[in-house]
Amino acid sequence: MSYELLIAWIVISIVALALPGPDFVYITSVSLKERRYGIFGGLGIQLGICCHLFLTYIGAVTLFKNYPLLFKGIQALGAAFLIYLAVKIIAGSIGELRKIKAASKAAQLAAETPDADYYKLDKNEEISNMACFKRGFFVNILNPKALIFLFSSVSQFLRTDSSFSETTQFLILSVVHVALGIMWWTFLATAVNFLSRRFAIPSFRCKIEIGSGAIIFFIALALLIRVVYTIYTGDNSGL
Repeated sequence: MSYELLIAWIVISIVALALPGPDFVYITSVSLKERRYGIFGGLGIQLGICCHLFLTYIGAVTLFKNYPLLFKGIQALGAAFLIYLAVKIIAGSIGELRKIKAASKAAQLAAETPDADYYKLDKNEEISNMACFKRGFFVNILNPKALIFLFSSVSQFLRTDSSFSETTQFLILSVVHVALGIMWWTFLATAVNFLSRRFAIPSFRCKIEIGSGAIIFFIALALLIRVVYTIYTGDNSGL
């Protein structure tokens, strides 16, 4: 596995982790109360990611070994899905940002999103670290988009011309992704707890979404072009 490929995986992993979604909203919510709640919630989320990665391994590596041409097709569909996801994120965030900017009152600008209400903790509620861990796990494991995203993205980084086996490549990608996730949720919990008022502003969340969506779009576009090229030329070394 080349350094360039590994760096690309690190970038797309960081962007995926930073995208505001159920995981992001949950960690933000619990971290407003206690930083450690966010950290334990993040560990629970990463356990859910490990489960999704295991399911991804069963599907992706089986196709990689036995059906290389079908695997190429799934790579192309996966890259197309990432592009669709990026466009949807950007379009939705721009629309929401316009609505927020149209609001004239400070109370409207500081209003919480519906998603945040769903995962919100009562300020007087006392919960244990294990409860946060369990909640984080279920927030992630019950989100089907997490599995779809991982399958779509991981399949782009397995190579037939690598000196490592497909299983070793998958393990490297998985360890990197899980480690980055633990670091990210720890950072987010600390930052949110310290800058809680800033993170409560919907416009700030929208800007994060737009930037993250743009990065995913360009990375996915490059991956799609590469896959289409290998299918067109029949060059299996680019798989």
